[in-house]
Amino acid sequence: MGNKNGTYDALIDETKNLLMQRTGMSQYDLELWYKAILDRSKKGKLSKEQMISIYKDMSDLDPTRISDVVDSLANVFDEDRSGTVDINEFMRGFILTTKGDLQSKIEYTFRIYDQNGDNQISGEEIKKMADAILRMLGAEESKDDPASRAIVQQFLGQFTGGEQGVIYKHDFIKTVMANRDLLAILSPFYGIAEQ
Repeated sequence: MGNKNGTYDALIDETKNLLMQRTGMSQYDLELWYKAILDRSKKGKLSKEQMISIYKDMSDLDPTRISDVVDSLANVFDEDRSGTVDINEFMRGFILTTKGDLQSKIEYTFRIYDQNGDNQISGEEIKKMADAILRMLGAEESKDDPASRAIVQQFLGQFTGGEQGVIYKHDFIKTVMANRDLLAILSPFYGIAEQ
């Protein structure tokens, strides 16, 4: 979804409407946030360093987690897979993860793990998610820690189909919404104050 007309003077209507609907923010507030982020961009594009700076200055995310979150989210914000992060694309992700409701944050979390965009987490994606969980539990990926692996297996078993190696988007959202412990493990946005 990039900005096809090449101008970045204003937030595109599609993005504005989505954000107002999902967050309850006014058009005026969205435009203020857009202007603040636009002023930090280069011709409507943002580097990882600029995104880190924006998260530090404009979000409630724990400062020690910002760099990791931005690294994980760079692909998510590049919705049109152009290799650059368009300011309208970044605005969607940034506002939804800092001002969005819990479901919006969980949907973005799902997109982090669903790297091929097929609305399911499977195969190598599950392995990457499991490795991330192990790191958060303090286990070393290079060592085979049976206790940590058992926790991951129990975790995957909470999702319908997880034990068969597939986690579907609707099941992920429903299960994580109902279990705050899962949310704390999986979501880089958990703990960002909801507005």
